[in-house]
Amino acid sequence: MMRFHISGYDNRPGRPVNIHAKFLFIHTLVVLFLLVGQQAFALNVELHERAQVTAPFVHLGDIASITPEGEAANALAAERITTSPNPGKSRIIKATSIIDMVRNDKTVADITWSGAKSIEVTRQGQVVTAKQMKQIIADYIGNHLKNLPDADIRFTSVRSPGDIILPTGKITCTVRPSKPAIIGSSSFNLLFAVDGRAIKNCTVHGRLEAMAAVATAAVNLRRGSIITPDQVEMIRQDISKLDGPYFSLNKVVGLQAKRTIRAGKPLDAMNVAPPPVIKRGEPVEIVASRGALRISTKGIATMDGRPGDFIRVKNISSSKLVYCRVDAPGLVSVEF
Repeated sequence: MMRFHISGYDNRPGRPVNIHAKFLFIHTLVVLFLLVGQQAFALNVELHERAQVTAPFVHLGDIASITPEGEAANALAAERITTSPNPGKSRIIKATSIIDMVRNDKTVADITWSGAKSIEVTRQGQVVTAKQMKQIIADYIGNHLKNLPDADIRFTSVRSPGDIILPTGKITCTVRPSKPAIIGSSSFNLLFAVDGRAIKNCTVHGRLEAMAAVATAAVNLRRGSIITPDQVEMIRQDISKLDGPYFSLNKVVGLQAKRTIRAGKPLDAMNVAPPPVIKRGEPVEIVASRGALRISTKGIATMDGRPGDFIRVKNISSSKLVYCRVDAPGLVSVEF
């Protein structure tokens, strides 16, 4: 057993106790305990010359080794030092600025500092190249236009913003063409997200061409003429400028030329349409309805009409002109 002896204090049994000496003894033990405790909780921070980070902020534990290990070291390691540089970039942090910052934190224990006088911090990133962006667009086009019959699709004259660097994590990309129908688009907007958070928005310029065999006038077609099989041929053309081209000869036979069409011109929704089911001057039945009430009368069409068209019809009973919707051959309707 360890025994303490303090001058002026006789601790032998049966001897009177010196109160002053006893107080001095206890005080000495407390001081020794505090000194030992302070040494046990003192921390050493060794700053590194270089460090790599992935998060948006730099913490002390990213750029230094802290000993001894324990709760105090872990708490100090979690101290936020500064914002991280952009992905793929570096930043120099001075040791003096770190020390001053930590010293201002009254909750931190005594620290001894060592190591580098400045730290080069590099933020890790992942590169998306211009070639990869082009492939993203190609995949998008392929997935959305795979139902085009025998079409050769090309995205040409690509002008991309160059390589971009994104933070580490799972990359997803949303593609938006400049035209909802995709064909004929002159640019594609790419919105990159990392781990579900939108990070970068860029635009790739170019031209989307699609070569496919489409129904084309084999001869000059007069306005109003009904198309016959011998007047059509299938020719491979760029469909990016066409509005509703026909990819089958059978789809256009029986349609009517809405205007004069020159030989070699593709047939599309702009220049051909189904023939009218009601012609100008024909008698029609006018059906007027409101809820369950239904009334019919006779009329005369004053213009041609196809199903869904609205045409003027003369009411024979009143001689008034009314706008009616074409429903079927000889049948129009109006609401009142």
